[in-house]
Amino acid sequence: MSKKNRRKTIARKEEVIRKGEFSIDGSKAYIIFTIVMFHILPLFFVMMGDNGQTLLLQTFLMMLNPMFIAISGLIYGIKKGFNFKYPIFMTIIAALSIPMYYEFDAGAYMAQTTFIMGIVYLVFAVGSAAIGGFVKKLLNF
Repeated sequence: MSKKNRRKTIARKEEVIRKGEFSIDGSKAYIIFTIVMFHILPLFFVMMGDNGQTLLLQTFLMMLNPMFIAISGLIYGIKKGFNFKYPIFMTIIAALSIPMYYEFDAGAYMAQTTFIMGIVYLVFAVGSAAIGGFVKKLLNF
């Protein structure tokens, strides 16, 4: 086999998921919306007292936060491509809000919930960003 033919076979194949470069400037809007969703909005529920805490725990922690992360990661993946840094930023911002705004009976339960929900948020963020990168590849943006 000649060198010319061998180079063609070694040529890099195109990726299934379109990857993009991460930049803070291009991700400012996504990070600001994430901070508002996880740190500003829960403050209103904390100020409402016990009823607000119950509503915050039932609706935000288990339903709205994972949905927000999935939708935001999907939109980011479609616009910018897949990158591991953005889901990690999302997970850190989301996981830091759990001990700050959510009241639990015991400290161990709060640590356990923070760890488990951090993993759930990371899975949702990475999965939706990867799907967004795949959709970007299909649509050839």
